Amino acid sequence: MNSHFAEIPDEEGYSKVIPLEQAVRKYIKPGMNLHFAFAHSRAHAVAMEIVRQFRQQPMHFTLTGAGILEYGIMLIWAGLVDKVIAGFIGDTYPAPAPNRFIQQAIKNGQITYECWTNLTLALGLLAGALHLPYITTKSLLGSELLTENQDSFKVVTDPFSGKETVIIRALNPDLAIVHGLVADAYGNTVIGPPFGENMWGAYAARQGVIVTVEKIVSTSEIRKLSNYVKVPGHLVRSVSVVPFGAHPQGMSVEGIPSLQGLGYCEDYEARRQFRAAASSPESLDAWMQQWVMNNSHQSYLEMIGDSRLNKLRAANNNTNAVAVDIPDIDSDQPVTSNELLIINAARVIGEKIATGNFSSLLAGIGSAHLASWLAKYLQKDQSFPCELLTETGFYGYYPRLGDPYIFNYANIPTSKMQTHFVDVLGCLVSSEVGPCLGVLSAAQVDKFGNINSTKIPEKNIFLTSGGGSNDVASAAGEVIIVITHSPKRLVNEVSFVTANGDRVRTIVTDKAIMRRNRADEPFTLTGCFVPEGKSLNMVIQEARSGCGWDLAVSNDVMVLPFPSREELLYLRALDPEGDIRK
Repeated sequence: MNSHFAEIPDEEGYSKVIPLEQAVRKYIKPGMNLHFAFAHSRAHAVAMEIVRQFRQQPMHFTLTGAGILEYGIMLIWAGLVDKVIAGFIGDTYPAPAPNRFIQQAIKNGQITYECWTNLTLALGLLAGALHLPYITTKSLLGSELLTENQDSFKVVTDPFSGKETVIIRALNPDLAIVHGLVADAYGNTVIGPPFGENMWGAYAARQGVIVTVEKIVSTSEIRKLSNYVKVPGHLVRSVSVVPFGAHPQGMSVEGIPSLQGLGYCEDYEARRQFRAAASSPESLDAWMQQWVMNNSHQSYLEMIGDSRLNKLRAANNNTNAVAVDIPDIDSDQPVTSNELLIINAARVIGEKIATGNFSSLLAGIGSAHLASWLAKYLQKDQSFPCELLTETGFYGYYPRLGDPYIFNYANIPTSKMQTHFVDVLGCLVSSEVGPCLGVLSAAQVDKFGNINSTKIPEKNIFLTSGGGSNDVASAAGEVIIVITHSPKRLVNEVSFVTANGDRVRTIVTDKAIMRRNRADEPFTLTGCFVPEGKSLNMVIQEARSGCGWDLAVSNDVMVLPFPSREELLYLRALDPEGDIRK
């Protein structure tokens, strides 16, 4: 027998490799629903090229994705977007906040929006990938996200249990846009972990996928990397080589030694600059003209400079270095109200974990996740029998000192498992085998525990939509809310219910702790910080006056100790620049 017939070819399938400019011109059409797929980054270079080619043309795009961040703001700025369908709409780095440019675009009617959640968005794409008309979820019951979006969400009776459940419609974007690490010429594409939406959108897209990658490799090499191929080539329309195509986000290569040289961390400097630029139309105009309109992708990289790009690659290669030095603190530096909030929450989290009732802890972005990280460090000399989760796919990670960003690349190598939204928010958070403790920040919380992170309707102010907060509040074994003590934040009744508060048992603020044992009980003030020169009775009255409802008071209110040196050391080492704690 001729041995030739037993050989596996080095290359298989015809070549789909074309320049990025040609791919955009050929496959991006007016009226499309575009899905910028999210693993731990998005195809920003494609968004910039779309802006260059089509700015102010009547493209009438819909954007569908878990988060509308920099790439979406660029496309909205260019007048190309009519509608967004998303779980989170706003800024995430260095801390979560509404984006002023998007807020204004919504307010003046330039764009409309459908608020989903991070889990329901991923489930909608999964349903689309499975060619199902809808899929069920534990999220959304009791939320105004459900009642406001009845064309996408429905309450039905489960025919097996007779209980109410929610179904969500399938999401089938027209075109998925993916930036991967490598692909072969046919389009089989490697994605580094964690996996975020898990590329369901690539399967769900009616007209396939356009792919950009850091490098083209042979089909033989793809076979060696098959465990990380998340986009099969037959779905792909085109492949374009675009180094740093995710910038200003990064590219994870965790667990893929042969591709280590292609990884890079997020460019925090660029993300800060863009966020600052998006604070006004004039500054965003200037930024877009300088960085996008007057450049090709190659000249964009030249403006960033080889030195900075090389540092991003080097930083990614050094993420396995364990930070052990804890800097001393300035004893004269006053304790901020946010530090009081975070330390107060970390103590409560530690108490809850010490009960042994929880096997995992899902911390939402902001003060909530920093408090959870601090709790981990404060119990460093004990067994911390609770796995830290991040919704994008981190499981069992150990937060590194020095970088407080919840999705930072340094934390990826410390994870025990890398996965995606559906596993984390859908399976682990709702687990009955090992209940999850949810820790969430919010714009508002009310006397029922309901939270609002979506909008203030009476002032026509859009916030962020809430990301995964509804998913956590709907399914976790118990929920803690971490929030500033103010009548604007602690309200009698939230003006929009992002998430039902039935599972909320504790509200932690920078002044106090409020607890309840059941959903039908009122929250009761159980602890207060008592500053020098004030009495316990004085601060109790201040806590009550700073609350928007008639707050019940325990017969035995505990005086909360002010932060210890150890607590401040670890908190300031976790967030040395004060991005969240100040």
